[in-house]
Amino acid sequence: MISRHLERRTAKRIPVRIDAFLLTGNHTYAGFIENVSEDGFEYFIPSFMKGPDDIHKGNTVEIYFQMFSGEVLHLFCEVKWLSDRSPVGKPLTVGMKTTDLPFPFRGFLRTLDIVNVN
Repeated sequence: MISRHLERRTAKRIPVRIDAFLLTGNHTYAGFIENVSEDGFEYFIPSFMKGPDDIHKGNTVEIYFQMFSGEVLHLFCEVKWLSDRSPVGKPLTVGMKTTDLPFPFRGFLRTLDIVNVN
């Protein structure tokens, strides 16, 4: 069965595994980007002691990651969906929509798309 958030995607998703940091107002979470598109990201926080209570649908968060060129991107994203989570120890997956897409990110996507050609 296809989940609700997958049905509404309009941009091509490219599977990746890129280390990244997600920042909220009070916390920084280390994780990785699982897939990327011009519209946004799927971000995975592999583990934590207590479930983050500051990541909610509709919130704006910041994400930092390093492109293959070495340049670090800083993007603002709106949280669109969250995986189900328990209060302690369960990984969290966050779907985000980019709110401001810088020019270097578009080139990065083209590079990823070429690498992922079947």
